[in-house]
Amino acid sequence: MTAKNSVLIIEDSPAVGMLLAEFMRKLGYTDIKTAETGHAGITLFKQYVQDGITPLIFLDYNLPDSTANSIMSQILPIKPFTKIIIETANGKEEETIKEVIGLGAYHYLQKPIHFNDVERIITILEEEESYLEKKSQQKETSKDTDIDEEKITEHINFILTTTSQISLNKISQILGFSNNVVDDYLKKLESKGRLVQLDSKKEIACNQCDSIRTSQIFYCPNCKSSNFKLGKLIEHYDCGNITEEGTYQNDLCPNCKKEIKALGVDYRVMQNHYICNDCNEFFPEISTSYICLKCENKFKLEDARWKSSVNYKVVNTK
Repeated sequence: MTAKNSVLIIEDSPAVGMLLAEFMRKLGYTDIKTAETGHAGITLFKQYVQDGITPLIFLDYNLPDSTANSIMSQILPIKPFTKIIIETANGKEEETIKEVIGLGAYHYLQKPIHFNDVERIITILEEEESYLEKKSQQKETSKDTDIDEEKITEHINFILTTTSQISLNKISQILGFSNNVVDDYLKKLESKGRLVQLDSKKEIACNQCDSIRTSQIFYCPNCKSSNFKLGKLIEHYDCGNITEEGTYQNDLCPNCKKEIKALGVDYRVMQNHYICNDCNEFFPEISTSYICLKCENKFKLEDARWKSSVNYKVVNTK
């Protein structure tokens, strides 16, 4: 079954979810499901997969019970080719956006969401899928010399609209062209001032197929689950209880029922700790591994290969 008309919206704001679903219907998408928590979103995603469908996903960066990292760490091992569009809070730093794209997200939307941005991303996605479908139908004997230069130009240009920086290796592997073919066109863009060449970029590559199209997967160091959230913990000095901030109702310790009053005297706040939803353990850092988005191989950082190529900054692709 084709997944073109299937959309999964994982968004804790019912209003945003409803408006986004309605707009996707206007774009011609008919099979749309929404979830307000990460747990509900993962459940719906698994139902889609059981039906032979890989939906397009809109994913809120922060959810009440999980994070974008957690959700992607659960989705991508199941279906590495899933297209995930992250919804980020307005004002999120560029480094945060780069991080989610580097983790395997297809694109991002800043809140408040502007629907012309949604339409632009969907147009790019549909053009890319149409191109890849046509390319997969080409005979295996076709060579780079048979490729229409106009088509190379068209598809490299729409890839450049999705990023501020990209390496020669990354573009070549996305499109399936040789580095020489892509490099020739990138040099033309550079001569026109559309690209600026940066230092060579070293990227993690799969130790099985050599692809650099990989995603980082996060999991609990204790039980290996990817079902976690980022939150604050409170340690009550008097009884030693350490639990989530929300468990201290009316400033009462959930363990000894005593009131906590003075920060630094009665208790301390432990910021930005990962809390596993499965085993309830908490950690300042989470464990990681990698999955190849091409061959689905899973590997650890110490087992990875590394590939270097020229890196470019995108100045203007119009």
